[in-house]
Amino acid sequence: MNNNLPITATFLEALSFPYKHYRMLLKVGLPLIITGGLLLTLNYFFPNIAGIDWFSLTLSHFFSNTEWDAIQVFSIVMDILFLLSLVMAIVGCHRIFLLESNIVEESNLFTWTGNEIKYIGWLIFIGLCTFLVSIPFTFILIPFMLSSYEIFFENQFVFFAVMILFNIPIYYIASRWSLVLPSSAIGIHGKSLTWSWELSSNNGWRLTLLIGFLPFIIDIIFSLLPTYDSILFNLLQEALWLIVGVIEIGLLSLSYNFLVNNESSD
Repeated sequence: MNNNLPITATFLEALSFPYKHYRMLLKVGLPLIITGGLLLTLNYFFPNIAGIDWFSLTLSHFFSNTEWDAIQVFSIVMDILFLLSLVMAIVGCHRIFLLESNIVEESNLFTWTGNEIKYIGWLIFIGLCTFLVSIPFTFILIPFMLSSYEIFFENQFVFFAVMILFNIPIYYIASRWSLVLPSSAIGIHGKSLTWSWELSSNNGWRLTLLIGFLPFIIDIIFSLLPTYDSILFNLLQEALWLIVGVIEIGLLSLSYNFLVNNESSD
């Protein structure tokens, strides 16, 4: 049996997910759409709300008795609601792509399964481990780039090329660890980074291409897009981001599903 992760087939199937599952995606994503749209609108009409560092604000409140005003409190509440709805939407997407449709359809609109906490925990842990792994690469890269400042920082294409090369080993490691995320999203616990690494053996570079490299390229493309001071343009851009996010979650879910099924059949 061929255990190689099919790159083209996986990508094409994930590409179809926004249309194929649009009804259920709207259901699980509605809280995120509402909170995100409200934040975007408020930040446009009330710029003072944008950019508030609520973590520093909280520290100053407790240690310096700094008073909060209504706008700051509202900003903190909205940021928290946005983050919670984002995690709920991500976990909901994994459930749509990996579980039977009747299980997902029976879920309420505002569904907190309890797996969201574990998902956040794994996400933070993977991020921390990846950061620690990247430190040696950073010590090598920074002096090299500073010694050739004009080449790297005045030529955008050279800078992006170097960043891609720098991120390849980091994305490789993070991609192979990331399989614990869909596992925790659908309630399968007791897995570890070691399990994820072993599950992705012989498919590490394929997984990196699907989960790491393609999203990285998409992020670069988005960063090159022009910006306009238009709420309509910003809303359209955020909608496009949501579609891309669904596809990226689909890539991870499909990769996980393929590798788990092949592990079971071995």
